[in-house]
Amino acid sequence: LASDISDRKFVFQAHAALLLPSALRLVNDRYYKIAAEALRVCSEFVRLLRPSPPAIEFDYSPLVKPLFECVEKRLVAQDQDQEVKECAILCMQLVLCHFGDDPTLDVERVLPVMLERLRNEITRINAVKAFGALAESKLDIKLGMPAQAASTSVLQAALAELCSFLRKSSRSLRNASLTTLDSMVQHHSALLTRMDVSCMLNELPSLISDATDLHVAHLALQLCTSIVSKTPQLAVSHIQSNVMPKVLLLLQSSVLQGYALRSLLAFFSELVCQDVAELNFDIILPQLLSVTADGNMSKHALSAVSQAIGVCCTRVNVAAKRDDMVNKFITQLRGHGPLQQRILALLCLGEMGRQNDLSAQSNLLDALTAEFAAESEEVKAAAAFALGNVTAGNLPKFVPHLLSRLRDAHEYLMLQALKELIGSGQQHIEAYVQDMVPSLIAFVEHEEEVVRNVVSECFGRLTAIAPVAVVPHITQLLSHRSANARATTVNSLRFAVAELGSNPIPSGLALSLRTFLQLMSDTDVVVRRSALLAFNCVAHNKPSSIRELLPGLLPILYEETRKRADLVHQVDLGPFKHTVDDGLELRKAAFECMDTLLAYCADRLDISEFLAHLVDGLKDDHDIKVLCHMMLGKLVSQASSTGRVLAASLDLVTDPLRNTICATLKESAVKQQVERHEELVRSGMRAAHALEKMPGSDSCVKFDEFVRSTVKTHPLYATVCEE
Repeated sequence: LASDISDRKFVFQAHAALLLPSALRLVNDRYYKIAAEALRVCSEFVRLLRPSPPAIEFDYSPLVKPLFECVEKRLVAQDQDQEVKECAILCMQLVLCHFGDDPTLDVERVLPVMLERLRNEITRINAVKAFGALAESKLDIKLGMPAQAASTSVLQAALAELCSFLRKSSRSLRNASLTTLDSMVQHHSALLTRMDVSCMLNELPSLISDATDLHVAHLALQLCTSIVSKTPQLAVSHIQSNVMPKVLLLLQSSVLQGYALRSLLAFFSELVCQDVAELNFDIILPQLLSVTADGNMSKHALSAVSQAIGVCCTRVNVAAKRDDMVNKFITQLRGHGPLQQRILALLCLGEMGRQNDLSAQSNLLDALTAEFAAESEEVKAAAAFALGNVTAGNLPKFVPHLLSRLRDAHEYLMLQALKELIGSGQQHIEAYVQDMVPSLIAFVEHEEEVVRNVVSECFGRLTAIAPVAVVPHITQLLSHRSANARATTVNSLRFAVAELGSNPIPSGLALSLRTFLQLMSDTDVVVRRSALLAFNCVAHNKPSSIRELLPGLLPILYEETRKRADLVHQVDLGPFKHTVDDGLELRKAAFECMDTLLAYCADRLDISEFLAHLVDGLKDDHDIKVLCHMMLGKLVSQASSTGRVLAASLDLVTDPLRNTICATLKESAVKQQVERHEELVRSGMRAAHALEKMPGSDSCVKFDEFVRSTVKTHPLYATVCEE
């Protein structure tokens, strides 16, 4: 019933008066399972009666008080199962959030009970979440009412309890407490005193660290930001003395990323925006710059510091202060100071340039491009980053300049700058795609692979941004006379898929996928490998887009799993000859594609044909054998659909597995060879053991004899069985 109400709310609204009394009777059932489920049904009825408070869709008033009193009775009861207690807390939370403005409900009587549940170790996690929902309610739940036998309000009493939970070892309790505190600050800051703010800020510094959990640090920083936003005058002294040292320390962490980094940047942004005298832009910037004073920061940490400086300079309300920082960084570049100082200056200019128009700085571009001649590769990379992001700040002025300089002496760095520009997230960049594409096409045949890789990435990102403008150009390049051009173009498909993320492949690109992936049969080895890597990427990230193409692509893919004699040659090294297999990387890429297709498109595969080529891989190089062993294990796990075919092929896999497991090394083998051999044998044993457990495997006489004579007598058998 609860599920039906949840799925079809409007159907049940007309029948609520008939159904709810029956649910209320069952809330008092003596069997805890029935009582708990009845409370869940009542919770759905609450959502049904008033889906979007404070809006009222029909007259539900006769039902509210009986519902409230029934749930209250379960809420205050002491001797009952924990599941019932938890369901009662959730249901009462919903009643208050949806009907808290009903004058017939005695909300003042229930809130102290909810507070008691918050103080109870068994029910506190659910009560924490309930108070979070109450704090966010659009109705006045009267959280400011006095708590029983206390001089504080219910909200303040709950806040004190939540602060104490931040010292507990339970991760879920800490996380829920931080989230609820944030809701309280966001929605009820007017009820908080200086003591309440101090109570929170005293607990937060220990949570702002990378030592335990970055997610907790993210939530703690989020709460700090809300406190600064809602109560800046009450918080600034504690922030300055207790929180800032921990924030600056976290900023130097080599693992700071994701939500934690974004929350940290939002914290600095809010501090600068509030412009409180004790901790404003003029005080924060020197502290951020001092973090890098020792000159030993990691590249990752330098990037985080530059982002923080960029955010502060963007949010400062006096533009002259931002201009002063730009001039200061340009001066540092011209002064040829310490290496790390120059890198930081470039990164900061890039961060500031992406978010602000720096075109008024007439000497900025010259200062950035001058760093392309630096000896340090890190300085060059930072200069390209800066140039690309500064260009993003004023597209009409800077894009023509950047495109006109692509053929200069530092073409690779200029292309890197263009890549940064394309990836900057600038909303209006689509208008310049038509100018960028011809400039990039000029480099598709470049002799240096690193240059072509940057071009591929640029094409991929542009394809995701403006597929209609880009796809016709790059599909033409797929038939280019130059193998370099074809490889560069097909590589761009991988970057396009990565840039699209969870978004579907644009229709224009989807229609061209077959043309891209048919380059797996190109005459050039490099092009074929690029196409295989692209195929694997699409199959992994957008499997639905290639499912209908598989009948035409699989024969090409399977052909690349075969060892070709024309790609094997010997190199004369004087006293001995070395055999080189130019097709090895091709076959690895092909088998990796097979593995991906098995994971995402298994229902579109002919397992008999698939197994025939997998058996070839069991006789190939070390890495390919390991991959094929893993695929055998996956086929066994899908035995409901593949078991019959797999059982019929056991005699084909027996000899390759036996040869792998029974292989021996020469006495002269070095440590690395021994380790790789042991890894391969263990991998083969895992595959054999997986096949052994498959129903019907003993019906193959050859495989059964192999298991009894070789697998079960092997020293690793017991270890593999325990895994």
